Amino acid sequence: MARRVPGDANRAGGEAADRTAPTAVPAAASAGRPPTASGRVFGPEPAGPRPRADGDELESLLLGGVPRHTAYEVCKAAGIPYDEARRYWRAMGFADVGQARAFTDADVDALLRLGGLSRSGMFSEEFATQVARSMGQTTARLAEWQVDALVDAFDTAGLGSEQMAEFGFRIGRRVLPELEELLVYVWRRQLAAAAGRLRQQLQEHAEGLQAVGFADLVSFTRLSRQLSEEELAGLVSVFEANAADTVAYGGGRLIKTLGDEIMFAADSPARAARIALDLLALMRRTEAVPELRIGVAYGHVVQRNGDIYGTTVNLAARLTAMAEPDQIVIDPELAAALVGDAAFEVAPIGVRMVRGLGEIEPSVLTAAE
Repeated sequence: MARRVPGDANRAGGEAADRTAPTAVPAAASAGRPPTASGRVFGPEPAGPRPRADGDELESLLLGGVPRHTAYEVCKAAGIPYDEARRYWRAMGFADVGQARAFTDADVDALLRLGGLSRSGMFSEEFATQVARSMGQTTARLAEWQVDALVDAFDTAGLGSEQMAEFGFRIGRRVLPELEELLVYVWRRQLAAAAGRLRQQLQEHAEGLQAVGFADLVSFTRLSRQLSEEELAGLVSVFEANAADTVAYGGGRLIKTLGDEIMFAADSPARAARIALDLLALMRRTEAVPELRIGVAYGHVVQRNGDIYGTTVNLAARLTAMAEPDQIVIDPELAAALVGDAAFEVAPIGVRMVRGLGEIEPSVLTAAE
């Protein structure tokens, strides 16, 4: 749970609290929201005097406390050598702030937990650093994404920059604990799903076998010269959101997004084929989104740090470049794995030379009529 900002309940000397949600606050934070499972209610702000929030107050709220410790003080309190702490902070993506008073009590707790992993005898310091890096890289993008969404909401409401800290503080007081619990919930579900996939692979003696696909927007470079920055950002957002939903619903995993291209993976050939067909069908129905071309390959991959590598990945990328607009091209291994499945039709398109991989005979994948 997030720590309360010290003195938050006793602030005085400012304007009276506005007991109704401002029109700029998104609907999710408005009054009248039903209680959550934890018993909290998204409603009016707590009664009592409250000064106008500034950037420092917002920072303290988000950090869970007032920054008042130096790096050396945090290390001393946690019993962690400074060099080890710096490795953890770098892994989590934190900038070097020297000996500025930029740390809170939460930073002490975090170092105690990371140091405890390596001192427990069960894990090495390298493992603790990998844990820190995985969380840092993942949550860095999450934080940027959420702040961008909030700024867009403020911009739509016509708020000026001087008002953003105030409204950001008021929204944060209401929803930050709920978002924190939701983040842990989603992480636990994703962790359970990843562990389940590994268990299934081990049981089926198929460890390392994956179907890997790329979906690429056609003529994106030309569109980027024709559209405004806002229009281009909107196009990419629609594409990424629709693709992510389709991949997840089909039982696959969205590995990465690259602006005009996404990379996905699935444990079974049939799931990968269905995802590819659903992606193509969805984009055809989506206005303002250009045509799509997709390449999918099936074989051994290497999984590291949430990404996948190997010849199968390279082949899928080459097949994507080979595909025509609104076409799915698959490799011989995936085609062979789909033989006998009445949901799909596979049509060989002749032997092709694939750069760096030699000759292969790819096929075009379509849905059975």
